[in-house]
Order: sequence, then C-alpha cells, then structure tokens
Amino acid sequence: MGDWITFPNGKKARRAWDSEPRRVPAWQALLRASHDVVPRPFCNCRHQGRNLELVVRRSTRKEQGRPVEAYHLARMPNQGGLHYVDCPFHQSDPRHSGQSGYATGVVRETPDGHVRVALRRGLAVRDTARTPSTIERDLQKERASKKEGRPRQSRMTELGLLHLLWERSGTNAWHPAIGHVRTWWPGVRQRVLNAAVDIIVGKGNPLAEHLAMIGYGDADGPALLRDKVQTCGNNWRILLLGKVDSLGTITSQKSGGGAARQYTALRFDGAKDYHLYVTADDSWFSRLSRRFPRSVEALQKERSERQISVIGLVTATIKIRREAGKVSIWAWADDIALMEVDPTTLIPVESSYELRVTQALCGENRAFTKPLRFDATGDVVHPDFILTDTQDVRGTPMEVYGRDDEAYLARKAVKDAYYNATFGLDKWWSWDVQSSPDRWPDFPPAVIRPQPGGDHD
Repeated sequence: MGDWITFPNGKKARRAWDSEPRRVPAWQALLRASHDVVPRPFCNCRHQGRNLELVVRRSTRKEQGRPVEAYHLARMPNQGGLHYVDCPFHQSDPRHSGQSGYATGVVRETPDGHVRVALRRGLAVRDTARTPSTIERDLQKERASKKEGRPRQSRMTELGLLHLLWERSGTNAWHPAIGHVRTWWPGVRQRVLNAAVDIIVGKGNPLAEHLAMIGYGDADGPALLRDKVQTCGNNWRILLLGKVDSLGTITSQKSGGGAARQYTALRFDGAKDYHLYVTADDSWFSRLSRRFPRSVEALQKERSERQISVIGLVTATIKIRREAGKVSIWAWADDIALMEVDPTTLIPVESSYELRVTQALCGENRAFTKPLRFDATGDVVHPDFILTDTQDVRGTPMEVYGRDDEAYLARKAVKDAYYNATFGLDKWWSWDVQSSPDRWPDFPPAVIRPQPGGDHD
C-alpha cells in the first residue's frame, strides 16, 4: 500500500499512523515541523519524473478538554488523478463515479485545493426546512428528469455529503496495514473531521464547523459535541454523524393530559455518554424504510443478529435542556441519511453479496476501494469495488451481479461492454450470483510493489 510519506527532514512515516493512538504524537510532530515549509512532504507517487508533493494544513481540535493545534495532509489542487490508484491521495475521475450525476458546479475543487459543495439545504436555521413529503417528491422529480434526459441534480443531499466525507477521508478504502485501527472511533472521527475541514459549504464555511461525530468509547467526543452546539447556537443547524444503534417510533404524552404524539427516534451508538436525543416527525420512519430498506431492516434486529452496521448523517436544529441539574442535548432532525457498512472495516456495502466479497477480500489481505454512488441513479457505470493491488496501475474493477430480471440484465450488458472495451477481456472480475450463489471466481492475483524503507513496527 502506497501510504508512506517522505518529509523534508528525510524521515518517513505512514499516513495510517494518524489513526494509531501510540503513533499520533510522532505523526503530529512531523506534520508540525513541515507546515509552511518548502520543499513539502511527498508520497510514493511520481508524475513526469517528479514527486507529487502534499500540503500540510492546520486546524484546532480538543483533546481532554483542551484546545490543541492539529495538522493533516492534503493533496495539491487538481492532482488527485495523478496519484497512483493505491495511494490514499488518489481521486477517481468524477466522470466515472456517482459524482457525474451532479450538474456542473455542485462539487467544485477550488484553486487552494478545497472542495466547494452546493448542498440541497442551507445550514442556516433561517433556511426553511422542508417536510419529508416535499423532500421525497423533489427526489422523485429529479430521478424522473434524469430518465428523460433533462439536467442533472443541482444540489447535494445528505446521502451525497455522507459519501463525500467517506471518500475524501479514505474510509471507503482498505488495505492490510489498517488492521484494527478503524475500530478505534477517535481515529475515524479525526480522519472524517480532517476531510470536513477541506469541504466548503454556504458562503465559505468549512463543513467541520457544523459537523459533530458521535461514537462509543470516545472520551473527547461529548465535550466536542457541546462545543459544536455552542458554536452553532440557535442560528445554525448541526450535522451529527455516527453509527446508528436504533431507529423506531416513540409516543410522547404531553404534560397536563394533552394528546399523545408520535415521533421518529434515532439513537447513535454511545449517545448515552453525550446525553443526546435525536427525534424527527413521525413520517420520517416510513420514508427511511422506503429509501433505505436494508438499513432500517437491520436496525429492527437485535445487535447480535445484525450482519451490517449503519452509519447515519443527521441535519438537525439543537436545543439544550436543563432539568433537575442535568443537561441534555435534543436534536430535531430536518433530514436523515443512512449507509450500510461492514461492521469491522466501515467499508460501505449495498447488498449481502457485497458484504461477503468485502469480508473475503479482507480475509485474503487485499487492498481495494469501494466507489460510492452519491446521489446518482443506476445509469452511472462504476464498479462495485476496485482492487488496488493488481498488475493494472489503474486498478481492477469488480462487479457483483445479484439479479436476473430483464432490466437488470440489460444494464449488466452495458457494464460488461464498458469494462471489456476499457480494460480488456478477462482483465476485470465479476460474480454472477444467480448462476453461482455459493462460490465466486478467484480474485485476480495481487502484485507486491516495492515500498520505501521505514519503521514497520
């Protein structure tokens, strides 16, 4: 895996160290010493005989209740496609991903290397929130317009934003060196927040100013949420992101004998430590059941029976309640997006078959990425996975074909023709589940590429 970084002082380190508790101090020290320094750090990638340099960015975060400076690496502007496919700074061509479903300008890289995004809903509270019925009606209109050849989607939804955060933080990629690091939520939190620093929304605000990560066992998480709530106040919506523990409906009886009312209630894993309660209009449960059926179905099962985990992104307005000396945070959801992931690697999956392939690839110590759909419909051709450790420097596409209805087979034929023309016959991998439900073809062989020296401990 090409995640080795060479620093101006000649030292080498792995980018994965920013998610390893015992290595974080040394990693941050290297970044601090390289901030605003020329020459810059660089990865293993070369273009036209030159190393591809990286930029060190500075932000502020809290650790054990104290503000500290934090640093992270980012690729140089407009160089994502120049990095090798197994490099964490590689960016797939948006024309061949779900981002191609957006109109021009919805996702735009700026000259300073940030990415500006046009969201469907403004984060200022004065931007009126729409009801679930109007949101669903607009989504149906956008899907219909795509089928009729009219303009592509002009705004990014919460699901698209969740996919963007996962992609830019590298959480849609896996390689053996990651190991169990991704089960450490503070590391996941910091990696996603680093990505959010580089995403600009509204009139120029970094997304990180509105994003709070909720996770079990994160000692600094509750304080970070409280700080975010104070920053957003009554004027700004907050984005809450984390593993969803439960989703259902509750009935609330008003004091004084008023009529009972039903709500949709979402609970994040670890929310008890945050004193966080997320509710929404009761119609949200049925809407989520239609839009994210696999996620909702999984969340109705006992934890021990779930094969997948569910990541949720909630856009909400916040109120702080103080009762009997206790402070709690109540979030009223304006929108909710759900994403199914493998419980261990947090790699997104769209079916039980993809989950089996993901776990098999990890079991064979393979390196791969999961291209994400964003808000695109099924007419976008992009693979289910891309192996990044094969002979082909572009990566090897992988397709999991799980159905055999007429429309699906027609779409399969289009994909087959594209992959054959682009990569060549027998140069990509596919599994036809209907013809071989219990066994998939062998994966293309891995190629061990030389890596620079360094501390491997």
